Amino acid sequence: MNNLQALLISSAMAVGVVTAQSGAALADVNNIVLVHGANVDGSTWRAVYDRLTAEDYKVTVVQMPLTSTEDDIAAVQRIVDVQDGPILLVGHSYGGVVISEVGVNPDVRGLVYVAAFQPDAGESGGSLLASNPGALSSDMLTVFEDGHYLIHEDGFLSVVGNGLSAEDAIFVARSQAASNASILEYETQSAAWAEKPSWSVIATLDRTIPPDLQRQMSERAGSTVVEIENGHMLTMTNPADVADVIRQAAEAVD
Repeated sequence: MNNLQALLISSAMAVGVVTAQSGAALADVNNIVLVHGANVDGSTWRAVYDRLTAEDYKVTVVQMPLTSTEDDIAAVQRIVDVQDGPILLVGHSYGGVVISEVGVNPDVRGLVYVAAFQPDAGESGGSLLASNPGALSSDMLTVFEDGHYLIHEDGFLSVVGNGLSAEDAIFVARSQAASNASILEYETQSAAWAEKPSWSVIATLDRTIPPDLQRQMSERAGSTVVEIENGHMLTMTNPADVADVIRQAAEAVD
């Protein structure tokens, strides 16, 4: 074998090794924590979870109680505490409020906001919506004596479920997790995006958190922005696109 043949064979083997590596192997961050929004649960992340775990990322889906933002922060913090190594924290919708708080944890290296609130310190989801209201109105809600609320099915289908298949929209509407109204009034104490890299996936047809509000928040934060033409539930309607952004973020942070 001459030197040129040996070099070509060696190069081919090296390329093969790199090609065989999974996305997780190439990434600096392997632990991904997914945080759902209000009135839903972690199952809304299933299709994103499947795609990322297929690439050998360690993905954990938080189940928040939605009884108060303090309780939700505690639930996410518990999951963060049991991770081994650096973490990418991902929040959908109201989950953006929670990851903005928990994201100050030193093990969290980056944040991804998916059609999400991206509040600054002192802001709440309610105050952000007051500045740029969505289509969800108080007459679409049933509020219980203990402060929890559910969204009427028609309102859920037309506003939150915009873009979902009819079957998925009805399922999510009828499997709602009642949320305490106080979560919309919680004023964040920290804005982790001010200190750490962030990505924002904007739903351009969102009727829950208006796209212009999402753009304003992401521009203020200096986030890397990706826009997807669909409604609020991008985690279900566009899981491949959302997983791509999460993968890019995991490969970019250190």
